[in-house]
Amino acid sequence: MGKKLTLLLAIVLIFAMIVPPVYSNAANPPDGYRRLLDVQIFKNTAVGGWTGSGAGEIETVDSTLPLDTTETYNDLPSLRLNISKPVNSGWWVSLLTLRGWNSHDISQYVQNGYLEFNIKGKEGGEDFVIGFRDKVYERAGGLEVDVKIAVSKYIETTTDWQHVKIPLKDITALNEKFDPSSVTCLVIDKVNISPFTVWLNDIKITSPDNEKAAPAIKVNQLGFIPESEKYALVTGFPEDLTASQDTEFQVKKVSDNTVVFKKNLTLVSEFEAVDSGEKVLKADFSEFKTPGEYYITVSASGIDASPKFKIGQDIYKELITDSARYFYYQRQGIELEEPYADGFPRSDKTPQDSIASFASGKKSPVDVSKGWHDAGDYGKYVNAGASGLSDLFWAYEMFPSQFSDNQFNIPESTNSIPDILDECRWELEWMLKMQDAASGGFYPRVQSDSDENVKARIIRDQNGCTTDDTACAAAILAQSYLLYKDYDKTFADQCLDSAKKAWEFLEKNPSNIVSPPGPYNVSNDSSDRLWAAASLYRSTSDEKYHSYFKNNYTKFESKFTDSYGYGHTWGDMWYTAFMCYLKADSKDTQVEGWINTQYDKWINKIVTRYNDNPWKNAIVPGNYFWGINMQVMNTPMDAIIGAKLLGKSNESISTMGFGSLNWLLGTNPLRYSFVSGYGEDSTKGVFSNIYNNDGKAGIPDGYMPGGPNAFEGAGLSRFAAKCYARSSNDWVANEHTVYWNSALVFMAAFANNTAPAADKITVSGYVKSSVESVNSYINEGFKVELKSSGGYSFTATTSGTNGFFKLENVNMIRGFYNLSISKPGYLTRNIKDLLGSKNHIIGSASSPVVMLAGDIPNSSGMQDGAINMKDVVEIAKVFNTVKGEEQYNPVCDFDMDDSINIKDVIQLAVNFGAVSEEYPEIIVE
Repeated sequence: MGKKLTLLLAIVLIFAMIVPPVYSNAANPPDGYRRLLDVQIFKNTAVGGWTGSGAGEIETVDSTLPLDTTETYNDLPSLRLNISKPVNSGWWVSLLTLRGWNSHDISQYVQNGYLEFNIKGKEGGEDFVIGFRDKVYERAGGLEVDVKIAVSKYIETTTDWQHVKIPLKDITALNEKFDPSSVTCLVIDKVNISPFTVWLNDIKITSPDNEKAAPAIKVNQLGFIPESEKYALVTGFPEDLTASQDTEFQVKKVSDNTVVFKKNLTLVSEFEAVDSGEKVLKADFSEFKTPGEYYITVSASGIDASPKFKIGQDIYKELITDSARYFYYQRQGIELEEPYADGFPRSDKTPQDSIASFASGKKSPVDVSKGWHDAGDYGKYVNAGASGLSDLFWAYEMFPSQFSDNQFNIPESTNSIPDILDECRWELEWMLKMQDAASGGFYPRVQSDSDENVKARIIRDQNGCTTDDTACAAAILAQSYLLYKDYDKTFADQCLDSAKKAWEFLEKNPSNIVSPPGPYNVSNDSSDRLWAAASLYRSTSDEKYHSYFKNNYTKFESKFTDSYGYGHTWGDMWYTAFMCYLKADSKDTQVEGWINTQYDKWINKIVTRYNDNPWKNAIVPGNYFWGINMQVMNTPMDAIIGAKLLGKSNESISTMGFGSLNWLLGTNPLRYSFVSGYGEDSTKGVFSNIYNNDGKAGIPDGYMPGGPNAFEGAGLSRFAAKCYARSSNDWVANEHTVYWNSALVFMAAFANNTAPAADKITVSGYVKSSVESVNSYINEGFKVELKSSGGYSFTATTSGTNGFFKLENVNMIRGFYNLSISKPGYLTRNIKDLLGSKNHIIGSASSPVVMLAGDIPNSSGMQDGAINMKDVVEIAKVFNTVKGEEQYNPVCDFDMDDSINIKDVIQLAVNFGAVSEEYPEIIVE
């Protein structure tokens, strides 16, 4: 026993010198980390809003209260509220916006919060009322409701500075119809007609309260296909969340509340500080595949059941239809009628498009009808529309089986053409009208004189035709030729001819011609020129387009490596340019190789970002900018297209695609489905001139708003992914647009395409122990399992004497799977991303898959996937024992010589430090 102990101590001392230290990655929230932010209405710069009176009684500068730097308090300037003469007109008012006329949600502040400011009077005794105005579309009580209270109720003004603190409850209780979740501005109004002057300083809304979290269980409220990864996230502020790692969760049937699956939660993050401020736990039920409708519960106090969701093969089918019907609802130049309108009939909102005038006044009015209203406004924009069309075209090209005629219930259904092409043609026919016949260039956009009261429609041509819009039109019209030539050759030829003329315009105008001030200005048109060249080369094989592409493609290398970068977007279709080139019939091998290399850099960056994100999307932490839901969808879309074209499809990319859909449909910090009609807690309204004023509750299913906005929406939360207001008057977070919904169509098609038909496959190969032995059975008994990404085992076998294994006639569903090779005493090896639709050979007799000895099971039979000090301890317990002795453990007898001796210790030492995840990659045939 003494010799054994001495040897063990020697091994421990040697190994201790090479074992790396282990650090905890847990983080504790700082004090005050979730206290409600002050809503600063005025501090030290000019305010937004509007101020006026009936006869000039109130002093204004640029239609708002003047900033006064001579009257300061606490080193801050003031606003001068100066009623210079009796208000004989009967009115004056000052409106100070909270967030640029967007509605701002102050509902969490009402209970214990205050309106605070400092005030000083010119003479003392001045009085006025102060409060808030909301804006709620289609409310029975009117569009706007004011709630105001007299300042004199709280303080008597003097010629000295004083602090005023008015409880918000006092103000909001004045009218029960007032909605604190949709406040647009602070209102200052008269008490009487007397003139007066006061100064206001440091105006803000405050509260001592903490931010509240959404309900704890976040899940995709649409659901899951049977073979996808399935999970919910159970989250909350760390001090509030009652669930913890190893708390049990249950999946229950909606029909009878029976438990069909249960398991323990696992820890994802102790404290995700940037996007949510929450502790994140995971409820993984990937191995449960039975179709049905379910919900999730957690065995912890105060945690409500999750929203309902489904498991089924075709659950994304309706989402394809609804997200694509969005474009029908956005049509201009048509009256939406039943049966196509499906409860939302309307007239043409801008019939003036048929006689649109030019802003320059240099040309006669022309017909620019048809096309899609871009977003909540009535504008129609060439580069934005081209981006949306591109997504839809790629969806059709990548997943043609997901699109058919008579699919979308539109007027063109049943014409033997896929409905998606019919819908896209509506936009294309408008776009063709935006081309100047003489030059080949395209005008950038059509807008109203006023969207709230349209009297005229105007083509913005002050700068003539613009190069970015022309490039975008050339690119999409060239691709249109390929998609329509088998259905309508005349139309296809028209598209291609138009694209060629557009390129001629670009050749004659090598410098960027920017569109007039307004939406979708592009300061650098080089990405879209590259897109045009690639698309035209793909459609024509004309070398002049190829030459342009080859002369310019390397300029975009930084786009692939930018650590904050994503994929394509309007006005910057760089990524799509490369995908178009990959679809060309004749590619330069050097160019193709370069794209291949750059794609690897890009996808590794994107997948790593996704894997590192506890919330499972590919957004840079904190980088929630305007329209972020587009990139939640665009990034996996671009990854999927690139992988398919380069032959690099794998489970990591597929998992990212489904995870991004999970986030969008409810597995996010708000527990909110950002698609109307999809989920118990889903989008009910968007900023829209069509639906905000149609006198009808709700919006059609399938609309996707822009999502959290931590920049223009700053102040809604301390945490980036929570900067979102559900108001239909918030265009910076809750508007929609054609090139956002188009990405949703693509991702819905991807998801439904992945849900699958079974194939019978065979997986075979050879395994070999890392230990040299005279025993012929050393390569026998390795367990070989085919598993889903969630760990569900489809089938298993064991290796024979020579290490050969074979899994035959396995029913697999299209997708990607993992192969696990294991044996007690050996480090488990996982071979990932096997395509479920083909046979595989893994290792050969001459080059078998090597398995590392040394991962010894503990007394409970568990292995930890690493060869470490735990294994040293286990082998020390049985060191110098032989077969037949009670303590002898055959698992530790690596060379199978019936004795556990120094040779076995050396085998463990040789492999010490190895972990399952770091096995070298092997070639799979």
